[in-house]
Amino acid sequence: MSVRFGATIVQVVPFPAVLDDFRFADAIGLDNAWVIDQFGIDEAPDVTLLEAWTTLAAVATETDQIGIGTMVTNAAMRHPAVLAKSILTIDQISGGRVVTAIGGGFYPAEHAALGIDFLDGIGRTERLRETVELLDRALRGDTVTYAGEHVEIETATFRPAPTQLPRPPIWVAAQGPRSLRIGARLAEGIVTLGAENQPIETSLPAFQARMTRADEICAEEGRDPSTLRRCYFAGWADEPIFASVEAATEIIGRYVEAGATDFTFYLHNPAEPLLDDVVAAHRAGSRAQFELFAAEVFSKF
Repeated sequence: MSVRFGATIVQVVPFPAVLDDFRFADAIGLDNAWVIDQFGIDEAPDVTLLEAWTTLAAVATETDQIGIGTMVTNAAMRHPAVLAKSILTIDQISGGRVVTAIGGGFYPAEHAALGIDFLDGIGRTERLRETVELLDRALRGDTVTYAGEHVEIETATFRPAPTQLPRPPIWVAAQGPRSLRIGARLAEGIVTLGAENQPIETSLPAFQARMTRADEICAEEGRDPSTLRRCYFAGWADEPIFASVEAATEIIGRYVEAGATDFTFYLHNPAEPLLDDVVAAHRAGSRAQFELFAAEVFSKF
């Protein structure tokens, strides 16, 4: 399975600058580019954050090859039937380039601000499971009736039909065994974070253990583990990936050996200082670094 590389673009600058970042990612040959999907940023409440899916609809008309999606959508924030219509619409607009990464919810303050219950871990995972089960059917253009504890629809027909067949890809944010099982059973891939603010000596073994468990779950579900893509969302662990070409090659190589098939890295836009500290720690990259790494690092994998 070939290794793929992407950029996470935090849409906290005016839309023309966000679009320019996507065009840049497209031009240097990255496989995908993502926006974050949050209502706001807890530590920076005054920062302007563009809404994710409407941003992607606009970006879809102005890019050519690159896959586009969210890193990641919170299953609690939208009714999954409405989310499915958004995804199918952007799938058509983009000519079949949309990917949906979806998780169970990470930020309690965001739930509180929107009046959405922040369930315990099991509850969030169950809501995620129901959402992904519905999306798996709805994104095929089916007529769906679904009755769950958290999600319920009755005889909803999903049009437009998907451009990507049998449906647009779904990736599940998976840190624990329950979400890993959702990904193994229903999704094309899983997304996993590094150990927050921890060095590679802590983060890499945790990632490797998660990948081993993913293999076991695939076997239990009757799935070939090699068909499940595994995306490492870099920048959370204290790993200086952007310190040099050598550092990037070593760190990426170690995660590939541990099972990663995909990577996404934060692309820094200097117009907004939100990620300045992350850049200073070599955990996010500038355009110059992305361009260099696309030519001298990513191509090696």
